[in-house]
Amino acid sequence: MLLHAIRSSGSTLGSGSCLRASSLSQLRSCRQINLLQRTSFLRPPNRTQTLSTRPPSSTGKDVAKIHLNIRQRKSGSWLPRWQTVTLSNDDPSNPGSLRCSLNKTRSKDDPEEQEEIAATKFLLSPQNALAVFLPKGYPESVTPNYWAFSKWQFVHNVAGSVTAVISTQSLLFAMGLGAGSIPMAAALNWIIKDGLGQLGGVVYASFVSDKFDSEPKRYRFQATVAMQGANVIELLTPLWPGYFLIIASISNIGKNMAWLASSATRAQMNKTFALRDNLGDITGKSGSQTTAAGLVGTGLGVVIAAVMTHFTEDPAVLPLIPMCLTFLPFAVFNVYSNYQSCYYVTTSSLNVPRAETVFYSVLKESAIGKDGLPAATRQQLERFIPTPKDVAHAEVFVRRYRSPFSVDLDIEPAVSRYTGQGYGPEGLNRALKQLDFVQAERYYIMLDETTTRGTSKVVLWFDKQANGNDLIQGFFHACAARLALERINSNNNNNSTVMETGYCREWSKVISLAHKQALETVPRLVEVMDQQGWDTTSLFLTDGDLDRIQLQ
Repeated sequence: MLLHAIRSSGSTLGSGSCLRASSLSQLRSCRQINLLQRTSFLRPPNRTQTLSTRPPSSTGKDVAKIHLNIRQRKSGSWLPRWQTVTLSNDDPSNPGSLRCSLNKTRSKDDPEEQEEIAATKFLLSPQNALAVFLPKGYPESVTPNYWAFSKWQFVHNVAGSVTAVISTQSLLFAMGLGAGSIPMAAALNWIIKDGLGQLGGVVYASFVSDKFDSEPKRYRFQATVAMQGANVIELLTPLWPGYFLIIASISNIGKNMAWLASSATRAQMNKTFALRDNLGDITGKSGSQTTAAGLVGTGLGVVIAAVMTHFTEDPAVLPLIPMCLTFLPFAVFNVYSNYQSCYYVTTSSLNVPRAETVFYSVLKESAIGKDGLPAATRQQLERFIPTPKDVAHAEVFVRRYRSPFSVDLDIEPAVSRYTGQGYGPEGLNRALKQLDFVQAERYYIMLDETTTRGTSKVVLWFDKQANGNDLIQGFFHACAARLALERINSNNNNNSTVMETGYCREWSKVISLAHKQALETVPRLVEVMDQQGWDTTSLFLTDGDLDRIQLQ
């Protein structure tokens, strides 16, 4: 609330001035002013309320002139509405009396009126209207790529709402045909297909688990594709109205999976934009943007559906071919806009693809020698380590991920797999006892020589007591060993003959030197990664803690 007093020119009211009135009269006047301010909104506009009090004049002395204007913003108003209270005793008809008036009548030329008009224009301007859908403090409160992401997401939601309206119209038409226009049968079919769809979404969420956090872009894109696939199924349902329940249930399962994946990944994406711990504000504005886009898309879809139905010769026949032709471009644009929005998401946590990208860029610049990583390379890690933004732009989330290492890595497989036929106990025993390590660690590395492709594979297990630093060091150790095996294979010019008597003749040396390299590099590596913007505390290098091993 802004409160300031404006004294008229020529009037003086200082510490030496005093009112020729009793204290009781002044107290009554102040109470009346307060009452007028509280009840002013109940009075009609352009009206002046006057309170007169006559201080005692028995002394016969002149009363000092008072004229005080009190301007205050009206409580509860969205626009800057102002009200003015005037306190004066200069009424010629009643000299010496203290008068209080509330005046809200102003001319258009009044500076206060002009200020109010300018403020109203500002509040109703396109820039300020757009600010309703943006986080508080934008653009300083979010990352620079927030605007591009939100723009493409708005287009994505508009196109998705159009396709949803068209497919729902087709589904309702098929429901009427399949149910034989019996209301109870149609309602029962609709309820059953919704229930089956929700059950499918629950099962899907239990399988995906924390992959929504580690790979949000991949699963959000898959959710978009699943949603449009479900819409296509709904669109074609009138071709087989007798199988409405089966077709609609399959479609609804796909939709529930898409809705669940979309909401789960959007939370992780919103987290990447927050700069002032304002995830709640960003999430709320994201909901506002989605709602606005849904309204626009729904209105556009209704218009398109009405136009197609209007030009149909038989109103009882659904114009399926025109609907499919209209549906297709919006569906394609929906998927494309989602892909473009994901391009602007920068995830700083470490999963297997991002960790391999970072570690490979460091390891390819070094060669394992007797002294481990060269000192010059350790000092120049800032140049070798890519930023999260660089990795995000090169991140693959549409097709299957391909590792930059030619030697595969298997993280925490079942130990029982390596105790069957074709596997010797030497490799497993050597790995679990860490015979080739420089010092004891909370992870174990083994070479799997009997892969189906005839090439070697590195196997990595973590101990039950392993922490975040152990995860990073163990993963880096395994990547260093993989790159060393690649170089050995390249020198031998034969990728399938690096084994000798059931165990790689170079494996012990590779593991030992890679361990030294990890011990020398990982502490400084983690420090530089933190400086580059990586979140080395959010690790998704394993599939939870259920598959970790414990030696007794």
